[in-house]
This record gives sequence, C-alpha cells and structure tokens, in this order.
Amino acid sequence: MKTRDLVLSALFVAIVYLATAYLRIPSPDITGAGQVHTGTAVVFVISVAFGPKMGAISSLGMILFNLTWGLVLWAPVNLISRPIMAIIFGSIAHGANARGEKIHRNILAALVGGLWLVAAMYVGQVVVFGVPWAVPLAFVPNNVMQIVLALMLGLPMIRIIRRYKLNQKA
Repeated sequence: MKTRDLVLSALFVAIVYLATAYLRIPSPDITGAGQVHTGTAVVFVISVAFGPKMGAISSLGMILFNLTWGLVLWAPVNLISRPIMAIIFGSIAHGANARGEKIHRNILAALVGGLWLVAAMYVGQVVVFGVPWAVPLAFVPNNVMQIVLALMLGLPMIRIIRRYKLNQKA
C-alpha cells in the first residue's frame, strides 16, 4: 500500500467514526440498533469517489464507534455488513468503466448496498440479540433512512470530490 493510500485510509476511518458518533439521531432502544447516522453516507461517498477497497477500509470507523460507545455487541455485525456494503457501493459505481462518474450507477449502488445493509442489520439483530424475527422490523425504517441520507448528502459530495480530484496533480 502506498503512503498516500495509508494516510487516506486512516483519515477516512476517522471521518467515518466522527460522522457515526456525532452526526446521528440516537435510538431509544438499549441495543443501539437502527441509529440514524451519517457514517453510512460518508462510506458511500468514499466508496464511490475512491473505490470499493477504500470504502471497505473506511467502514472500520463504524466498528470503532461500536467499540468505544458501549455498543460492542454490534461490532461483529458491522464488521461483516459494513465492508460488504462499501464493496457493493464501490463495485457498482465503478463497474462497466464508470469510475464513479455515472449518477445512475451511483444511485443503483446506494440502493443495492442499502438493501444489503437493511437485510444484514435485520439478521444481525436476530442473531446477536436472539430476538424474535418480528422485533427487528421496527428498526428497518431507521436503516432505510441511512441510505436516503447517503443519497441526499452523498451525491452532491461525490460531485465536489470528483471535481477536486480532477483538478489535483497526483
């Protein structure tokens, strides 16, 4: 890994952590399930603007959030679901030589990655907390809202980042 990539990875993990920890609407549930936060939007932006690998690495910021905010039981769920979500985001956005530049592919990336996230968090809550299958349905809207935020906040940010990257002498 190049020094630049290592530095960007660390920076992105930190930004995702901060977005997850401080730009969120806490859940009234004691498990912390289904919080609405902007960490998913940041991972979406990074996955589309910098590729699936960088997005997957950046998602580790959410696991750090779980470990430092008393939501340790969610760390394994996020360790599986979030990097895969980022890979889905980035792979679709960069597929067919799109390089994250095609808005319709970016929207499709968010929707498919979002479906994965909703399903993974649903199953994760059943497995980790041992609740009946109907209980996690209450948290589906919060997880859907994270994807809506990813689209609303992410699409304009991707455009800005792309413009900056094109003007930059790498």
